[in-house]
Amino acid sequence: MSLRKRIIMNAGSNWVGMFVNAAIGFFLVRIIWRSLGPDGFGVWALLSTGLRYPMIFENAFSLSTNRFVAFYRNDSNQMNRFISASFVILLGLAVLTVVIIALLSFYVSRIFTAIPNELAAEAQTTCILVGITLALKMIESVFSGTLRGYQRDTRVNFVIITSNMFRAIMTVLLLIVWKSIIAVQLAFMISAAVSLLLMFIICRLSVQEIKISFGNIEKSVIRELFKYSGHAVGRSGSMIFMYTTLSLLIGRVGTARDIAVYEVGMRISGLLRSLLAGAQNVFLPVVTSLFAAGHIEKMKAVIRKSTHISCVMTFVPLILLYIYTREILVLWLKDDIFPEMILVLRVLIISEASRGFFGIWIPSLVGMGHLRWLTIAAVTTAVIAITMELILIHISVLIPLAAAIALVIALWIYMGIWLPAYGLYKTKISPFEYFKSSLLGPIIAAVISIAVLWLLNHFISEIHWLLMFVVSGIIILLIFIAISLRSEAAELLVIIKRRFSKNQKENV
Repeated sequence: MSLRKRIIMNAGSNWVGMFVNAAIGFFLVRIIWRSLGPDGFGVWALLSTGLRYPMIFENAFSLSTNRFVAFYRNDSNQMNRFISASFVILLGLAVLTVVIIALLSFYVSRIFTAIPNELAAEAQTTCILVGITLALKMIESVFSGTLRGYQRDTRVNFVIITSNMFRAIMTVLLLIVWKSIIAVQLAFMISAAVSLLLMFIICRLSVQEIKISFGNIEKSVIRELFKYSGHAVGRSGSMIFMYTTLSLLIGRVGTARDIAVYEVGMRISGLLRSLLAGAQNVFLPVVTSLFAAGHIEKMKAVIRKSTHISCVMTFVPLILLYIYTREILVLWLKDDIFPEMILVLRVLIISEASRGFFGIWIPSLVGMGHLRWLTIAAVTTAVIAITMELILIHISVLIPLAAAIALVIALWIYMGIWLPAYGLYKTKISPFEYFKSSLLGPIIAAVISIAVLWLLNHFISEIHWLLMFVVSGIIILLIFIAISLRSEAAELLVIIKRRFSKNQKENV
């Protein structure tokens, strides 16, 4: 298979994986919420998302394994040294994670006020199951990183989709006979074990030269792994640390209802965040190759165009989600929603807008090798967010809203102000040129879309909201195509016409 086709297939499978996993995630949240109630869901969410600190190392070493496997694919001995070292390090971290979380389980109900007394015993067992689940995912990352290093993303996504579907089935079956947070996490743990087994088998069949040997580990290899993983830990790890700590602070001072309100909002805004990050990361190898080849002007053009496309991708769902927040929540969770959910979700949506508008600068600056200041900025953002939440809680702001506002402030300082300013400085792109070519069109289209939708809702109020949602989506797309995506739409039409005329000639 050619490199171009492999890239297309890998990118396509990543998108399919994200959509399928998002759909399964939304389905499971609804099932868990309806089965356990807000309090049970809140306690489970607190433990399953609030103890994710070990995933900082899982992400970092998965990226490192990916990189070194790709680099040493023609040298199986050296490649196996890095795979073996990564396996041993993550195995040790996995064991340590289980031990620490098992000890923490005895005190978890005392630490977090969000855990009511009637759920204290279940929370202790669930905590241990969460630790085992995290440990299994850490070990699995060695094999998924190896497959990605061989550009076998389609096989990785096959395992992820299969295990998530199995997790959904297991969760539903266990909740039928046992409505408990233990049952939910047990389903997640079993699916993690199945995922690890499948990933190992497929990795072993796909990369037959892979061999993990404890005697094949050298100190220089371990140093190289830690050196490469350092920036990944600081950059992506600080974001995991930020989101996890914000949840834990809610559980520390709030109720199970508070954590449930915040986590429901994070599920929807997190979907938007994942889709944007997945689309923006596609430009990383493009910027890297252009920068390495010295094609700076082409690289600048790619950054401007990718910002433009990313803004359009952000505005369209953001407008729809913001307007129909209440209706979407009611459709998703039926009538079990709380009034504060609407406000919290809308604030979280605003926080993700900064990533949509300017998040393209992260893969762009990584591709140009500007890692140090990206790492410092990410760590600073985490500190700002946590500090802001503590201040807002102290002045009696609604607890889940305090975390959401803290995210808005921190992410807009980082991604909305610092990131584009630093990126424009490093690339020497004119701010006026950048605004005119990348931001002006989407902003005008967004303003017109909001005005048209306001008029539509003002004069037509008897139509069912789902029909209005579809009509609103079509209107927004047409406005953005007419104002902001004229050239892209014209190019697409030309390609379609050429393909159509080519097929006609072949048929003749």
